[in-house]
Amino acid sequence: MPKHYDDIESEDLYEMAIQWASQGFYDKAIELIKQSIELNPNFIGAYIDLAKYYAKKQRYNEAFHVLKKASKIDTQFHRLNYLMAKYAYKSGDYIAAAKYIDRAIELSSEKLYLKIKTVIYKKNKKIKQ
Repeated sequence: MPKHYDDIESEDLYEMAIQWASQGFYDKAIELIKQSIELNPNFIGAYIDLAKYYAKKQRYNEAFHVLKKASKIDTQFHRLNYLMAKYAYKSGDYIAAAKYIDRAIELSSEKLYLKIKTVIYKKNKKIKQ
């Protein structure tokens, strides 16, 4: 099948996933977004939402790893690093949280990222700034 059709099907699956998630059916949404990513592995928005739905189910480590894959596709997208820091923090991995918030700040010194860095570093005194 031509690539163009894969992209259309990927978007259709993604839209269905959003609908399922809006009704609280996160497992179904996760399943559909994974299929969407298989068809279009460069669909960064799908990775972000997949991570969000994992987080809704408190599967923070899986959310983190989904975003890590996405960050290899777009190494300059600072929001991915911020989100990895967020999910690493929620899973209790403060060292990874510090690493990724620092990376987000390197790419974009948004005020939110700077505030989050303070929270992460206060949580774990062992991390050297």
